[in-house]
Amino acid sequence: MKIIDCFTFYNELDLLRYRLAILDSYVDYFILVEATHSHTGIEKSCTYDDYKELFEEYQDKIIHIIVDDLPFKQPNINISKKQQWDNEIFQRNCIQRGIKQVKSRHGILEDDVLLISDVDEIPDPETLALIKTGEIKIDIQQLVQDFYYYNLTSKMAEKWCFAKAVSYKKYLELNIHFHDIRMYNRTNDCEKIEKGGWHLSYFGDKYFIRNKIQNFKHQQFNQEKYTDLDKIEERMNASIDLYERPGVKLNKKSTGDNDYLPPSYSSYLKNYIT
Repeated sequence: MKIIDCFTFYNELDLLRYRLAILDSYVDYFILVEATHSHTGIEKSCTYDDYKELFEEYQDKIIHIIVDDLPFKQPNINISKKQQWDNEIFQRNCIQRGIKQVKSRHGILEDDVLLISDVDEIPDPETLALIKTGEIKIDIQQLVQDFYYYNLTSKMAEKWCFAKAVSYKKYLELNIHFHDIRMYNRTNDCEKIEKGGWHLSYFGDKYFIRNKIQNFKHQQFNQEKYTDLDKIEERMNASIDLYERPGVKLNKKSTGDNDYLPPSYSSYLKNYIT
Protein backbone atom coordinates (compact mmCIF):
# COMPACT_ATOMS: atom_id res chain seq x y z
CA MET A 1 0.00 0.00 0.00
CA LYS A 2 1.33 3.41 -1.03
CA ILE A 3 0.89 6.72 0.74
CA ILE A 4 0.82 9.70 -1.61
CA ASP A 5 1.23 13.05 0.14
CA CYS A 6 -0.48 15.82 -1.86
CA PHE A 7 -0.17 19.45 -0.80
CA THR A 8 -0.27 23.01 -2.08
CA PHE A 9 2.83 25.16 -1.71
CA TYR A 10 3.60 28.87 -1.92
CA ASN A 11 7.00 29.75 -0.42
CA GLU A 12 7.18 27.95 2.93
CA LEU A 13 10.69 26.51 2.56
CA ASP A 14 11.29 25.72 6.24
CA LEU A 15 8.09 23.73 6.47
CA LEU A 16 8.68 21.98 3.15
CA ARG A 17 12.11 20.88 4.33
CA TYR A 18 10.63 19.67 7.60
CA ARG A 19 7.68 17.87 6.00
CA LEU A 20 9.84 15.97 3.55
CA ALA A 21 12.33 14.97 6.23
CA ILE A 22 9.91 13.57 8.80
CA LEU A 23 7.49 11.91 6.36
CA ASP A 24 10.04 10.45 3.95
CA SER A 25 10.09 7.03 5.64
CA TYR A 26 6.32 6.60 5.23
CA VAL A 27 5.42 8.45 2.04
CA ASP A 28 5.97 6.90 -1.37
CA TYR A 29 5.37 10.06 -3.43
CA PHE A 30 5.03 13.75 -2.67
CA ILE A 31 2.80 15.77 -4.99
CA LEU A 32 3.81 19.41 -4.56
CA VAL A 33 1.41 21.80 -6.29
CA GLU A 34 2.75 25.31 -6.87
CA ALA A 35 1.32 28.13 -8.97
CA THR A 36 3.16 30.73 -11.04
CA HIS A 37 0.91 33.41 -9.55
CA SER A 38 -0.27 34.14 -6.03
CA HIS A 39 -3.94 33.74 -5.14
CA THR A 40 -4.29 37.46 -5.78
CA GLY A 41 -3.00 36.95 -9.32
CA ILE A 42 0.47 38.44 -8.92
CA GLU A 43 3.19 36.70 -10.92
CA LYS A 44 5.83 34.90 -8.87
CA SER A 45 8.75 32.61 -9.46
CA CYS A 46 8.46 28.92 -8.62
CA THR A 47 10.05 28.78 -5.19
CA TYR A 48 10.61 25.04 -5.33
CA ASP A 49 12.55 25.33 -8.58
CA ASP A 50 14.56 28.23 -7.16
CA TYR A 51 15.70 26.07 -4.23
CA LYS A 52 15.49 22.62 -5.77
CA GLU A 53 19.05 21.72 -4.81
CA LEU A 54 18.02 21.78 -1.13
CA PHE A 55 15.75 18.81 -1.73
CA GLU A 56 17.97 16.68 -3.92
CA GLU A 57 17.65 13.60 -1.71
CA TYR A 58 13.88 13.51 -2.26
CA GLN A 59 13.87 14.10 -6.02
CA ASP A 60 12.81 10.56 -6.91
CA LYS A 61 9.68 10.96 -4.80
CA ILE A 62 8.66 14.53 -5.62
CA ILE A 63 6.20 15.30 -8.38
CA HIS A 64 6.24 19.06 -8.86
CA ILE A 65 3.06 20.32 -10.47
CA ILE A 66 3.48 23.85 -11.82
CA VAL A 67 0.12 25.55 -12.23
CA ASP A 68 0.50 28.29 -14.85
CA ASP A 69 -3.18 28.51 -15.77
CA LEU A 70 -4.88 30.03 -12.74
CA PRO A 71 -8.18 31.47 -13.94
CA PHE A 72 -7.62 35.00 -12.62
CA LYS A 73 -4.37 36.96 -12.95
CA GLN A 74 -3.43 40.61 -12.59
CA PRO A 75 -4.71 42.92 -13.92
CA ASN A 76 -7.81 40.83 -14.71
CA ILE A 77 -8.85 39.76 -11.24
CA ASN A 78 -11.70 41.16 -9.17
CA ILE A 79 -10.91 40.85 -5.47
CA SER A 80 -14.35 42.15 -4.48
CA LYS A 81 -15.86 39.13 -6.24
CA LYS A 82 -13.49 36.86 -4.31
CA GLN A 83 -11.82 35.56 -7.44
CA GLN A 84 -8.69 34.98 -5.33
CA TRP A 85 -10.68 32.17 -3.69
CA ASP A 86 -11.33 30.67 -7.11
CA ASN A 87 -7.57 30.69 -7.71
CA GLU A 88 -6.92 28.88 -4.43
CA ILE A 89 -9.55 26.25 -5.22
CA PHE A 90 -8.19 25.80 -8.74
CA GLN A 91 -4.65 25.29 -7.45
CA ARG A 92 -5.76 22.63 -4.97
CA ASN A 93 -7.80 20.82 -7.59
CA CYS A 94 -4.63 20.56 -9.69
CA ILE A 95 -3.53 17.81 -7.30
CA GLN A 96 -5.38 15.69 -9.85
CA ARG A 97 -2.59 16.39 -12.36
CA GLY A 98 -0.10 14.83 -9.99
CA ILE A 99 -2.34 11.84 -9.32
CA LYS A 100 -2.50 11.20 -13.07
CA GLN A 101 1.29 11.22 -13.26
CA VAL A 102 1.64 8.75 -10.39
CA LYS A 103 -0.99 6.50 -11.91
CA SER A 104 0.63 6.48 -15.36
CA ARG A 105 4.19 5.96 -14.08
CA HIS A 106 3.72 3.72 -11.06
CA GLY A 107 0.08 2.69 -10.86
CA ILE A 108 -2.34 3.37 -8.00
CA LEU A 109 -4.23 0.62 -6.17
CA GLU A 110 -7.61 0.95 -4.49
CA ASP A 111 -6.14 0.73 -0.98
CA ASP A 112 -3.46 3.35 -1.63
CA VAL A 113 -3.91 6.43 0.54
CA LEU A 114 -3.96 10.07 -0.54
CA LEU A 115 -3.13 12.76 2.01
CA ILE A 116 -4.70 16.10 1.05
CA SER A 117 -3.48 19.24 2.80
CA ASP A 118 -1.52 22.47 2.69
CA VAL A 119 2.24 22.31 3.22
CA ASP A 120 1.88 23.76 6.75
CA GLU A 121 -0.57 21.04 7.81
CA ILE A 122 1.93 18.38 8.86
CA PRO A 123 0.64 14.81 9.33
CA ASP A 124 1.91 12.87 12.31
CA PRO A 125 4.41 10.28 11.00
CA GLU A 126 3.43 7.86 13.79
CA THR A 127 -0.13 7.94 12.46
CA LEU A 128 1.17 7.31 8.94
CA ALA A 129 3.05 4.29 10.28
CA LEU A 130 -0.24 2.89 11.61
CA ILE A 131 -1.89 3.55 8.24
CA LYS A 132 0.99 1.81 6.48
CA THR A 133 0.65 -1.32 8.62
CA GLY A 134 -3.14 -1.38 8.30
CA GLU A 135 -3.81 -0.67 11.98
CA ILE A 136 -5.70 2.43 10.85
CA LYS A 137 -8.03 1.70 7.94
CA ILE A 138 -8.61 4.64 5.61
CA ASP A 139 -11.89 5.46 3.90
CA ILE A 140 -12.08 9.24 4.20
CA GLN A 141 -10.99 10.74 7.50
CA GLN A 142 -10.13 14.16 8.84
CA LEU A 143 -6.76 14.58 10.51
CA VAL A 144 -7.32 16.38 13.81
CA GLN A 145 -4.31 18.65 14.23
CA ASP A 146 -2.97 20.84 17.00
CA PHE A 147 -3.04 24.43 15.75
CA TYR A 148 -0.04 26.72 16.27
CA TYR A 149 0.54 30.36 15.33
CA TYR A 150 4.03 31.82 14.76
CA ASN A 151 5.92 29.19 16.77
CA LEU A 152 5.61 26.06 18.89
CA THR A 153 4.74 27.93 22.08
CA SER A 154 1.70 29.84 20.76
CA LYS A 155 -1.19 27.43 20.43
CA MET A 156 -4.76 28.02 19.35
CA ALA A 157 -7.46 26.73 21.68
CA GLU A 158 -9.31 24.93 18.89
CA LYS A 159 -8.16 22.03 16.75
CA TRP A 160 -7.66 22.16 12.97
CA CYS A 161 -9.47 19.55 10.86
CA PHE A 162 -9.01 20.44 7.18
CA ALA A 163 -6.28 17.96 6.26
CA LYS A 164 -7.75 14.69 4.96
CA ALA A 165 -6.73 11.10 4.34
CA VAL A 166 -8.72 9.28 1.65
CA SER A 167 -8.28 5.90 0.03
CA TYR A 168 -7.96 5.90 -3.73
CA LYS A 169 -11.04 3.67 -3.87
CA LYS A 170 -13.09 6.20 -1.89
CA TYR A 171 -11.75 9.05 -4.00
CA LEU A 172 -12.99 7.31 -7.14
CA GLU A 173 -16.36 6.58 -5.53
CA LEU A 174 -16.85 10.16 -4.39
CA ASN A 175 -15.90 11.55 -7.82
CA ILE A 176 -15.42 15.05 -6.43
CA HIS A 177 -12.68 17.68 -6.66
CA PHE A 178 -9.87 17.86 -4.13
CA HIS A 179 -11.20 21.13 -2.73
CA ASP A 180 -14.43 19.30 -1.95
CA ILE A 181 -12.45 16.56 -0.21
CA ARG A 182 -10.80 19.23 1.94
CA MET A 183 -14.22 20.61 2.89
CA TYR A 184 -15.87 17.17 3.18
CA ASN A 185 -16.37 17.30 6.95
CA ARG A 186 -18.38 20.52 6.61
CA THR A 187 -21.25 18.74 4.86
CA ASN A 188 -20.77 15.04 5.66
CA ASP A 189 -20.08 12.76 8.58
CA CYS A 190 -16.34 12.25 8.55
CA GLU A 191 -14.47 10.05 10.99
CA LYS A 192 -11.65 11.68 12.92
CA ILE A 193 -8.07 10.55 13.36
CA GLU A 194 -7.25 12.24 16.65
CA LYS A 195 -3.45 12.33 16.42
CA GLY A 196 -3.48 13.87 12.98
CA GLY A 197 -0.45 16.12 13.35
CA TRP A 198 0.17 19.85 13.53
CA HIS A 199 -1.01 22.94 11.67
CA LEU A 200 1.97 25.32 11.77
CA SER A 201 0.38 28.57 10.65
CA TYR A 202 2.36 31.78 10.02
CA PHE A 203 5.67 30.08 10.79
CA GLY A 204 8.01 32.73 9.45
CA ASP A 205 9.39 36.17 10.23
CA LYS A 206 7.43 39.42 9.99
CA TYR A 207 8.34 39.85 6.32
CA PHE A 208 7.11 36.36 5.51
CA ILE A 209 3.83 37.05 7.31
CA ARG A 210 3.30 40.39 5.57
CA ASN A 211 3.90 38.74 2.19
CA LYS A 212 1.38 36.05 3.03
CA ILE A 213 -1.29 38.56 4.04
CA GLN A 214 -0.74 40.56 0.87
CA ASN A 215 -1.04 37.53 -1.39
CA PHE A 216 -3.38 34.95 0.11
CA LYS A 217 -7.11 34.47 -0.37
CA HIS A 218 -8.23 36.30 2.80
CA GLN A 219 -7.85 39.75 1.29
CA GLN A 220 -10.18 41.28 3.87
CA PHE A 221 -7.08 41.33 6.09
CA ASN A 222 -4.83 43.06 3.55
CA GLN A 223 -4.96 46.37 5.38
CA GLU A 224 -2.24 48.56 6.86
CA LYS A 225 -3.29 47.77 10.43
CA TYR A 226 -2.51 44.11 9.73
CA THR A 227 0.44 44.41 7.33
CA ASP A 228 2.42 47.01 9.30
CA LEU A 229 5.68 45.26 10.20
CA ASP A 230 5.93 46.73 13.70
CA LYS A 231 2.39 45.64 14.53
CA ILE A 232 3.01 42.15 13.16
CA GLU A 233 6.10 41.87 15.35
CA GLU A 234 4.22 43.13 18.41
CA ARG A 235 1.50 40.54 17.95
CA MET A 236 4.01 37.76 17.41
CA ASN A 237 5.93 38.71 20.57
CA ALA A 238 2.74 38.98 22.61
CA SER A 239 1.27 35.73 21.22
CA ILE A 240 -1.97 37.36 20.17
CA ASP A 241 -4.04 36.91 17.04
CA LEU A 242 -2.69 38.70 13.97
CA TYR A 243 -6.10 40.15 13.24
CA GLU A 244 -7.25 40.74 16.83
CA ARG A 245 -10.46 38.84 16.21
CA PRO A 246 -12.86 38.61 19.17
CA GLY A 247 -12.81 35.18 20.72
CA VAL A 248 -9.61 34.06 18.97
CA LYS A 249 -7.19 33.20 21.73
CA LEU A 250 -3.64 31.91 21.70
CA ASN A 251 -2.40 29.97 24.70
CA LYS A 252 1.25 30.35 25.63
CA LYS A 253 2.75 26.97 26.50
CA SER A 254 6.38 25.99 26.75
CA THR A 255 7.64 23.02 24.78
CA GLY A 256 8.68 21.44 28.08
CA ASP A 257 5.04 21.30 29.18
CA ASN A 258 3.76 19.88 25.90
CA ASP A 259 3.59 16.12 25.39
CA TYR A 260 2.45 16.22 21.75
CA LEU A 261 4.96 18.10 19.65
CA PRO A 262 6.20 17.58 16.08
CA PRO A 263 9.09 15.10 15.97
CA SER A 264 12.64 16.43 15.59
CA TYR A 265 11.37 19.98 16.09
CA SER A 266 14.59 20.99 17.85
CA SER A 267 16.53 20.19 14.68
CA TYR A 268 14.22 21.38 11.92
CA LEU A 269 12.08 23.99 13.68
CA LYS A 270 14.64 25.48 16.04
CA ASN A 271 13.82 28.99 14.80
CA TYR A 272 10.26 28.53 16.02
CA ILE A 273 10.90 27.81 19.69
CA THR A 274 10.64 30.82 22.00
